Amino acid sequence: MADAVAFIAGLSLPLAFSPFDLFPFAIICPALLFLIWQAASPGRAAFRGFLFGLGMFGLGVSWVYVSLHQYGNMPAPLAGFAVFLFVAGLSIYPALVGWLQAKFFPNPGAWHFILVIPALWVFSEWTRGWFLTGFPWLHLGYSQVATPLAGYAAWLGVYGVSFLCAVSAGLLVEGMRAPAKFFRRPLPLLVLIWLAGWIAGQVEWTR
Repeated sequence: MADAVAFIAGLSLPLAFSPFDLFPFAIICPALLFLIWQAASPGRAAFRGFLFGLGMFGLGVSWVYVSLHQYGNMPAPLAGFAVFLFVAGLSIYPALVGWLQAKFFPNPGAWHFILVIPALWVFSEWTRGWFLTGFPWLHLGYSQVATPLAGYAAWLGVYGVSFLCAVSAGLLVEGMRAPAKFFRRPLPLLVLIWLAGWIAGQVEWTR
């Protein structure tokens, strides 16, 4: 069941980007993945990260198939196979995040979800942006151009916004893990992050 949730959450994440612009999905979908990573072995966490990646990139980079087949005149079966290999390769990044957080942080606590996983997530996005020429596609931060978190972009860049998306997801996970404490700890931090972003967005940083 958790494996299916990982795939569905990944498949839903591209809805946060244009043309759908359902930006909460960039918080909710990673939160579901973080939650089902809890107490998973390194191997199982990696597998769930891989499934999440298959869903996310499978839908999010489907335009590559159109480019290869329709505009590049590549035969449909070959184009489909090439895109599958490409998507599988990209899915290694969330799989690696899952493995690392489970391998080196086997006893997850609040900071695990609020700081460790978000840091690893952004590191994987940054690496994916340049390794083997890079493919900086579907970074969480790009989904927030019309939200309060966009206020951070002028001085933290897309990776900073991605980090705050992941931190927001981690705070939701903390709320799900300890509902009784949600209004005392995770919710005030969540409000602070988004409120500060909204305030920063009111400032004209450049001309």
